[in-house]
Amino acid sequence: MCDKMRFMNRSTEKFSVKKLFPTVCLLTLLTSAYGWGQNGRTIPLDVYVIVDSSTSMEKGQQEAVNWLCTTVIDGIVQNGDTLSIWTAGAKPELIYSKAVSAETKEEAKKLVRQIRFSGSAADYKGALSEAQERSLAGPGGRMVYTLLVSGANPKDPPIKEAESAGLLLYSRVESFTGWRVFTVGLDIRSRVRESADSYMKNK
Repeated sequence: MCDKMRFMNRSTEKFSVKKLFPTVCLLTLLTSAYGWGQNGRTIPLDVYVIVDSSTSMEKGQQEAVNWLCTTVIDGIVQNGDTLSIWTAGAKPELIYSKAVSAETKEEAKKLVRQIRFSGSAADYKGALSEAQERSLAGPGGRMVYTLLVSGANPKDPPIKEAESAGLLLYSRVESFTGWRVFTVGLDIRSRVRESADSYMKNK
């Protein structure tokens, strides 16, 4: 499973959750998306991608776009999954949301390559909130996989504020030259609570 994570081979920051139990749950749930492999996974995946469309992405723009197209769209998602893509500029904009097929993959890659990176602000909170709402409203029995691609550090203000910092409570960051990828467990909190409740009942 660790080998499957080596597609991102740059420096890795620590998880923001300090307690061991939530951290272990996060590692298990998020790395499973890679561990299944494209041809071996049977559980459908709802993939939410948020792309920072501000000028902070200028230095890593081309590399980040290529990574999204090859590693995420061509590599992770497969038929039966759903793929939703937001741009996070002055306000979030959902630019794509469809069930995955060979045809829709090509459409998604075309849209990603057409993203314009401009403006000084990136509404991470708004985009993450929309992704979270969609994940909570989705059908059961599916994994949720959320990626935030950013040219800055979303944990700096304004995401650092108490109201919005919880959106990145369960997150992992991989740093590249000029950009970062946050793997965000928007649906982890409920899973941790369910596991804790089950453990206490059966203790």
